[in-house]
Amino acid sequence: MTVHHPIARAAVVALLGLSLLLALDGSLERAINLCGLQAVANGNARYLENALDQSLKTFTVLSGLKVGLAVVEGTEVGVGFGLQIGDVVQAAYDFVDIAWRTVLGAGVILVGTRFLLEAARLVDSWLLAASLAGVLLSLPLRWWLPRAIGLQRTLRDASLLLAILAAAFYVVLPLSVSGGAMLSAQITEPVMTEAETGLEALRAELFPGDADPEKGFWARWGETGKQIERLAANVREKASALMVMGLKLIAGYLFDCVVFPLALFIFLLWATRLIARHLFGLQKRRELREDLDAVLQRAGLGKPAQAPAAPAGSP
Repeated sequence: MTVHHPIARAAVVALLGLSLLLALDGSLERAINLCGLQAVANGNARYLENALDQSLKTFTVLSGLKVGLAVVEGTEVGVGFGLQIGDVVQAAYDFVDIAWRTVLGAGVILVGTRFLLEAARLVDSWLLAASLAGVLLSLPLRWWLPRAIGLQRTLRDASLLLAILAAAFYVVLPLSVSGGAMLSAQITEPVMTEAETGLEALRAELFPGDADPEKGFWARWGETGKQIERLAANVREKASALMVMGLKLIAGYLFDCVVFPLALFIFLLWATRLIARHLFGLQKRRELREDLDAVLQRAGLGKPAQAPAAPAGSP
């Protein structure tokens, strides 16, 4: 920033000092939130809460399927019949187990994302204040101590880094989550809703635990080998549909919790760094030109002052 007039310099320092005080007080963050970031934060909180509730519901359905298939897999009736049941149920059990682990990991990621957003809200104001403090110190050094070039540039580079981090916590991270929520609503949510509904219906069809409250389900299925064989046939018949629904569920949670927010975060952070690098490049070129002019002037090779024009009529 090139400001030559003393009054203008004092005004810039006063403005930066006031901004630093407002940042430390929290007033500057409240003003930033009024520009739309608070609405983004509220939307992210609702999205994460709803997504976590849905993942817990899906986790419960998959847990019921997993337990039921595990019991059927370990059931033996007659010589060699248990091996047949295990062969039929094993593939379906493995697939349900993969989906179960995926949903469990998705729930952990959702909770971790909420913690990360809360941590960012605690740190972002301090990063902004530190960046303003670096600028506040670097400008007077540049104006009144021009020979302290190393200290000036160190403060400037530190301020730039802190500004990028503050922008990442204020804007990039919340927009990544909200953008992921928008993509999820448009792309994966219909497919995942269909898969979750199908899995719940399949669990109720295969393992109707509350059909006869006076008699346990596994006691009824354990009465004869024919009934167990009938369950194995149902599992074999529904295996293809179970795998399709499991694939949709796994892909949906991977995209919602990892691919969408991570891709948006990388893109927005790259754009922020690109803008900062452009501004940094302009500043570096200006400083190089100023350093070159100073060297030339000390060597007596600077631009000579323009000679005054001769009066009219002089020889």
